[in-house]
Amino acid sequence: MNLRPSSWIRLLTGCLLSAALTAVAQVQTGRELVRLDPKNLVHDIAINSNVATTITFPEKISLLTGYGLVTDPAQVNQMTSTKVGIVHYENVIGDTLVVRLVKPGEPCHATVRTARNIYLLRFTPSDEANLAVIVSPPVQTNGAAQEVTPDKVVNDRIQYNAEELVGMLSKVRNRKALQPLNPGLFTGWQERNELSMTSTQKDVVATIYEIQRNPAKDLMVFRCWLTNNGAKPFEFEPAGTKVRVGNRSYDCQMVDCADTVAPGQRVAMDVVLQGGPGGSREGVSINQDFRIELPEPGRHPQLLPPLSSNDAAELDASASGK
Repeated sequence: MNLRPSSWIRLLTGCLLSAALTAVAQVQTGRELVRLDPKNLVHDIAINSNVATTITFPEKISLLTGYGLVTDPAQVNQMTSTKVGIVHYENVIGDTLVVRLVKPGEPCHATVRTARNIYLLRFTPSDEANLAVIVSPPVQTNGAAQEVTPDKVVNDRIQYNAEELVGMLSKVRNRKALQPLNPGLFTGWQERNELSMTSTQKDVVATIYEIQRNPAKDLMVFRCWLTNNGAKPFEFEPAGTKVRVGNRSYDCQMVDCADTVAPGQRVAMDVVLQGGPGGSREGVSINQDFRIELPEPGRHPQLLPPLSSNDAAELDASASGK
């Protein structure tokens, strides 16, 4: 079955309600966080009905299929005769699944495909489940050295994906709400809060107050404020914003901010930085002194002038055949 985006609140809510009804430990002690052995062909993951298990892959998931997988818990009523355990899943973001057992039974086998690899999973019903699971890329079975071709260099570069960047930014913005419910969603992430890294562009002050980093994606999100202390509106092209660390400036992959800041106004700005020039991995440490570099004020001119009222009327008449 193809993955489809959907609300996963039902999954987490169901887990929390079930957990409140039992005093028995439902998570494997000492194995709350599991990193799967990449040498194994089939990966066993313990699940139950009281724990939402988070599974994070090294790449964006393109396909998930398996008998016993459902996106709606109500579908279990249509599969009462099956001996296989029924597993409710949600593809919460590109590289992450959340699963929960909704009907006990025999292990449920699933196949996950990403851009570069295929993973075989076996969801095994258990009294004690894994809380968070990290899936590593499979190891090469051939130990011989391999030639690195130009095509491989290109393929290994970071593939910028607008949908994934938007998903990551949404995840950052909602971290305070999501993390208590499912800590595994932020496994490996780094965070700095209560910062005041300021820079000035004329009368506009840019202040970084929070940084979050996902090392696996070589991605950082800078949460900022823009304050216009001048007497005139500040208009600019948000896409021209850069991040400076030391003597280097990095182009941003995404900037979410209003393009006009009124006098005396403070507006929010979120900046997403991933990798370096040419798609290379930079591995920039989060524990550095960062600054926001705003572009010069002004908007790019329109390629075509706006239509006058007469031009618009002529176009309407032409379109209607008059």
